[in-house]
Amino acid sequence: MFLKKARKTYKGKVYETYALTESYRENGKVKHRHIANLGSLTKEQAQRIKLVLKAKQIEDVFVGHLSDVVAKEHYRFLDVAVLDDIWRQFDLDQYFAELPYAEAMAVNRCLDPKSKIQIQDWTQQTILPRLLRYDFSADSEYSIYRTLDKITDQEVELQKHVYRKCKQLGYTDEKAVFYDITSSYFEGTKCVLAFKGYSRDHRPDRLQITIALVVTPDGYPFYWRVMPGNTQDVTTVEDLLLILKERFGIEECLLVFDRGMVSQNNLEAIAEKKLTYISALDKDEVSGLGLMEAEFQSLVVDERYWRDNLLSLGFNLYDENLVYREHIKGKVRYILAFNRQAYQDQQQNRQERLQKAESYLAACNNELKHAQKSRNREATARRIENKLRKWNMHKVFIWELEPIAITKRGTGQKIDSFRVVYTINEDKLKQQASLDGIMCFVTNEPTDKLPACQVIRYYRRKSKVEDAFRELKDHLHLRPFFLSREKRVRAHVTICVLGYLLLNALEEKLQQQHYQCSAATALEILGKCLLNRIGFKNSESYAESITEVTTQQLEILRKLGFEYLISKKYLNQILEHSTK
Repeated sequence: MFLKKARKTYKGKVYETYALTESYRENGKVKHRHIANLGSLTKEQAQRIKLVLKAKQIEDVFVGHLSDVVAKEHYRFLDVAVLDDIWRQFDLDQYFAELPYAEAMAVNRCLDPKSKIQIQDWTQQTILPRLLRYDFSADSEYSIYRTLDKITDQEVELQKHVYRKCKQLGYTDEKAVFYDITSSYFEGTKCVLAFKGYSRDHRPDRLQITIALVVTPDGYPFYWRVMPGNTQDVTTVEDLLLILKERFGIEECLLVFDRGMVSQNNLEAIAEKKLTYISALDKDEVSGLGLMEAEFQSLVVDERYWRDNLLSLGFNLYDENLVYREHIKGKVRYILAFNRQAYQDQQQNRQERLQKAESYLAACNNELKHAQKSRNREATARRIENKLRKWNMHKVFIWELEPIAITKRGTGQKIDSFRVVYTINEDKLKQQASLDGIMCFVTNEPTDKLPACQVIRYYRRKSKVEDAFRELKDHLHLRPFFLSREKRVRAHVTICVLGYLLLNALEEKLQQQHYQCSAATALEILGKCLLNRIGFKNSESYAESITEVTTQQLEILRKLGFEYLISKKYLNQILEHSTK
């Protein structure tokens, strides 16, 4: 049945009338017959009747009042779809074909980190069940823990897979890898890996684990290792060399690592394995190498001519703020560098720390002078020493506690207290200032294979592994741990690393397109595009559609090459699995 319109002209004026009409066949021919004449109708009236007729014929067409239309459900769509696409680019959908929770946990880490027990419910708020063709709601609550155990069992093969895919996708630099370790504290006491140790979280009161990470120069992680919390930085490098060779087939490698890992044993171990390294020395080590002229500091004070002064001493220009000069001792190259901007920043920072320390000691004396009860010498000294160490002023201030006696007003009670008596060690202050702006890079890679400027460039790029740890802890919520079994703690780290792999790939794609937006910001923008289930009140019927895509969301998709995620073909694949 349909609405048929007829036109008649009378005295030069056109009249339109409508009739309800149905089609039928007679002798093989299609004919029409009127069911009811409706006369003249407005355009709005005609449109409403057409909708009613359409609703009768097509199952998913609804007719009703706008006030009766309600949003029944919302599902995370576009942010999940983007991360799923990147997951598939690394063939992780195939690798974890039997473990759908692996992707669910990694995507969750990127978007809305939840505890493991909450993941099952979280998936029901996303399109993941449709993308993975998997009903998470049918699993028991222990399924996710079984997945964690299996992930740890596959850790070595997974790392090989990730490195192999990075090579295939062109995400590796055969020349160099970046290595660092960090610590992460616990909220429990039962994990066999948890020990107290040097805390990079500034939580020395907590048990912790130590985590090693290797990334490519573009930040793609491919090796990670969970170790006891009391593991020292310098003890991990030798093990890494063997792993790089045996697990990943990296025979020749330029290992870039933080200055905190430098020890003579480490450097010799790397050289014995016929691998090369780039690192940097602590400032205290630099002063003992005899690489700087006595007049060096007097030459850099001049704001106008510092660059010319150092160039006259054989330094080379790296950029407008940095100059460098190479020194070779045996098979080791030392690249002494001076950064004018860092020099100014460090000078200002030291002055601020000096003022803070003096203000603190003045406040201490005021507090001790008005003490209401006797003070303990050891506790007072420890508190002051810790504060001075925090500002790296413990060698600059020479101080002692001088006993004083206080008579408490009103009671006449005698109180034992102290006064901080101090002097400033000007020689130590000058010694610290003499190394402002100085860095010394160290490598055993021959000059003909790697010029000094490239050594500096590689070391500066080690921020990629530092960024990885920052993302793992801040965005992906690596800490604190509430798991206790070793296998599950290790699996949690693996999931966080896989989450970072997705975030890094997303950010690299945006940077390559010169789009100034972090991965986290891009996902936040994309996350506003939901899959919505819409229907009428008191009706079980519904239809689904996505939130209208904004100009900004479309631009991000184009930069990523993911426009197809909002195409009719892609959406039909998702929507066709909803109940009609």
